[in-house]
Amino acid sequence: MRIQLVFNPHSGRGRGRKMYPRIIGALRNAGHEVIPHQTLYRWHAQDIVRNLNLYETDALVVAGGDGTGYEALNGLMNNPAKKLPPLGIIPVGTGNSFPKDLNIYTMEDGINAVLGGLSRPVDVLSFLNEGEEYYFINNMGFGFVADVSIASEPIKKLGITAYAMGVIWQTARLKASDVLLNIDGEEYRHRANFVYFCNSVWVAGNMKISPDSIFDDGLVEVMVLDEVSRGELLKVFPRVFSGSHITHPSVTVYRGKHITVESDPVKYCNPDGEIFGVTPLEVKVIPDTVHYFHLEKKD
Repeated sequence: MRIQLVFNPHSGRGRGRKMYPRIIGALRNAGHEVIPHQTLYRWHAQDIVRNLNLYETDALVVAGGDGTGYEALNGLMNNPAKKLPPLGIIPVGTGNSFPKDLNIYTMEDGINAVLGGLSRPVDVLSFLNEGEEYYFINNMGFGFVADVSIASEPIKKLGITAYAMGVIWQTARLKASDVLLNIDGEEYRHRANFVYFCNSVWVAGNMKISPDSIFDDGLVEVMVLDEVSRGELLKVFPRVFSGSHITHPSVTVYRGKHITVESDPVKYCNPDGEIFGVTPLEVKVIPDTVHYFHLEKKD
């Protein structure tokens, strides 16, 4: 198998660089041809993948975190080739959220998934922002959830601690927005603290943000938290680790294929944890678009 390996040496506070010899060694020792590509700057993974000759590629493997995976996905979707190879994720980042939906929890799991050769189709979400189309695989939100990402970005190297600190900071500044959603032709209005588009279960590594999401059902979950007090938000927040927050009376979950959304005021977004884009947005589900290597779930 001819593998294009994109690795981010800075992911996971330098873990990507440290683990790279083990990753490429394991793939080559299994008899595969591996062509490595090191990322040097933000969006470099996207540039690398967009320019690959995918007709001569049997597998695309990304060693990094959710951000590197997001860039690689956008490169893949913008590559001119009509043939998309299966995509493997070897998690060496800080959060590593989406791989958990593929039953990949460790670097070794990611390597074994590629070597095992099992892949399955995954829905990709496209979003139109200021006339340009982009893609995400995990989740994207605006309001409180994106504001937390913005606040925690400067201290991202602290991992989950950074996210928890971001929650505290943004709770102190909590504000709601007027939101207009159109989901498959039906309109819904909310005074909301956040809106989250969820294609998979996990966020920030170990938060079960959307426990009922299925990444290959042709639908995206649209989670809305209506305006709550700061005290109520802090009381509800710990429930995100078990997924029980979705039963809170201020939480509404819709499902759909084509969504447009406006907010007042305009808000920043966080596709797959990256700070990028602003409202208004148009989000579409593109079913069964990319095959990802995965592991069978253990009993």
